[in-house]
Amino acid sequence: MKIVVPALEIIDEEGFSPEKDIFQRKDFGKRLANLFENTDDELVVGLDAPWGEGKSTFIQMWKGYVEHQRDTKFKTIYFDAFANDYQKDPFLALASELYELVEDKGETKKTEFKKKAVNAIKSLTRGALKIGVRATTGGMLDGTIVDSVEEEASKLVATQVDNIVGDIFDNSKKDKKSLENFKIYLEKMAGEEGDGQPIIFIIDELDRCRPDFALELIEQIKHIFSVKGITFLLVLNRKQLEASVKSRYGNDIDSIQYLQKFVKLWLSLPRSSEEYNDNGEKYLEFAFESMKEEDEFQNPNIIPTLIQLIKLKKLSYRTIEQILTYFAIIHNITPSVKYDDYQIVIAFICYLRVVQVEVFERIINDTITFAEFIEETNLDKIDDSHNLIKFLITRIKFDFADEEGKNLMIKNGEYTSNSYSYAGTNILKKVAEILSTLQN
Repeated sequence: MKIVVPALEIIDEEGFSPEKDIFQRKDFGKRLANLFENTDDELVVGLDAPWGEGKSTFIQMWKGYVEHQRDTKFKTIYFDAFANDYQKDPFLALASELYELVEDKGETKKTEFKKKAVNAIKSLTRGALKIGVRATTGGMLDGTIVDSVEEEASKLVATQVDNIVGDIFDNSKKDKKSLENFKIYLEKMAGEEGDGQPIIFIIDELDRCRPDFALELIEQIKHIFSVKGITFLLVLNRKQLEASVKSRYGNDIDSIQYLQKFVKLWLSLPRSSEEYNDNGEKYLEFAFESMKEEDEFQNPNIIPTLIQLIKLKKLSYRTIEQILTYFAIIHNITPSVKYDDYQIVIAFICYLRVVQVEVFERIINDTITFAEFIEETNLDKIDDSHNLIKFLITRIKFDFADEEGKNLMIKNGEYTSNSYSYAGTNILKKVAEILSTLQN
């Protein structure tokens, strides 16, 4: 069994294919495209969803849809912010992506873009020499060691500072003009390259970046790159980006209000379409089947049982993946239980490892009774129309029982099984101990 859910392979032209759009988000994708087509604004849109809710998969499908499947098609630029946050300057990262639009348009177009971009970045970085001055003089500019340096060195630094400040003042108007010219050029280029429709600049994984890179990037989008003809779609976990704001500017800042200055419209990525809100059932089935090897047998009640638990907790897709990964590891290292009823118990222990860690640890430490276990996990609160949870509870009760209790359950017909390979061996604790050695 595969340890992780294989990544979906989505080709450029595929869009929202029925077999891969398992969350039924095509209708939402259509509405999002219509918004961009019918709004004549310099839009910066934030598409928000928690981690593990399929944002990147959705955006890859949506990209193929708007580029190839709509009557009115868009050009898009895809930028993985997390993969690029090693770069020092967001301006160069964003400008490089836009440069690709003219890279095959001839030398004149390429030269014009480079000239405008170079002038703009000179304007943005003017005065950066002061950082070098401070570093080479051991911090003299901030007064930390002024008293301990030679008078001549202090005079030299003062002269350098005067020259830097004077250069900034002398070039202030020129710098503003260069940035204005760059924006004018971008708007013109977008009109030519977009064929009458906005170019959609997708920024993915923004919430996973270094806070300084992420915030500088959205600030530069607002002040430099946001022009008519270019629409930005920021794909992120909003709460995490708000945390980045506080990380950079302190807890006193209103992070929500701060981000509103840069993002004009926030949208929530639906967990699934309004007509197909199954709380993760479909994804669980899809992920489990994609992890199984060809012709591999699994107890058919594993998935229906886990579905009941997913409904109970409304788990994220990433959490579902973690549960299945742990199950696959146990499955691969304990082949003797491959056909055993205890596979269902093992799946439940994997669920506890991810979702209810305190209960999981109490199993290892022998500090929980059967009654406490049922109360903590709320197994008795689940609407169990197919008796799957009842089956699970019976196996767990058997596992908790001492030898006399086990024999009594068997004698009374309360416990029956096609395989007794684990009877009396405390499977709960054994599996929990194996899982406890695996780090998240």
